[in-house]
Amino acid sequence: MLDFLKINQIIEIEVELNTDFSDTYRTRVEDIKQEGIAIGMPIDKGNYVPLRPGQEVILWHWDNSASYAYYCKVRDRTFEPIPLVFLEWPYKKKKVQRRLSVRVPTNLQLEYKLANEDAFKKAFIRDLSGGGAQFVSKSKLIKGDILKINVFLPTEIISCTAKVMRVYTEEKDNNQRYLIGIKYLDVPEKIIDKLIKYVFERQRELIRKGVL
Repeated sequence: MLDFLKINQIIEIEVELNTDFSDTYRTRVEDIKQEGIAIGMPIDKGNYVPLRPGQEVILWHWDNSASYAYYCKVRDRTFEPIPLVFLEWPYKKKKVQRRLSVRVPTNLQLEYKLANEDAFKKAFIRDLSGGGAQFVSKSKLIKGDILKINVFLPTEIISCTAKVMRVYTEEKDNNQRYLIGIKYLDVPEKIIDKLIKYVFERQRELIRKGVL
């Protein structure tokens, strides 16, 4: 049993990648019984998502510190009197941290420049968290440098100030490059929330791919 579930509660379910649909859908808990959960059949662009008996879905729940992925199997479905999907109780649970310190691998584009520079340099982020990032640069920076950065999230560009915390040298194909670790400085809570949202969504993507 899942103690957090209540009838009429809005929930998110995620359809696994081995179906024609690979997305997260909002729906509602219609009934809770000993054998499982009845939810409203999700709708995508005006059409019902074709969940079938035996298909795996992920039910997402979150609290202040983490999100939880509950892996369920579709037990049955019906269209009468209303379209419903019946889920078995979860057979597996996975906790996904949502703290500022949680980092996810990524390849987002980043622009940066020192305070006394006019032009931005381009780089790619190797991993990202709600509190900082690591990016690969062809130019060397020094620990303590203050940067202006632009982080290219999938839906928008985040601009803020950051401090260089670590600098490592890497050799690849006889070329030297630098792995720069940065910490965001004086970032508004609104921007932190956007970064954490991206980290969480990236975690979910990696879980679907079996990486996390």
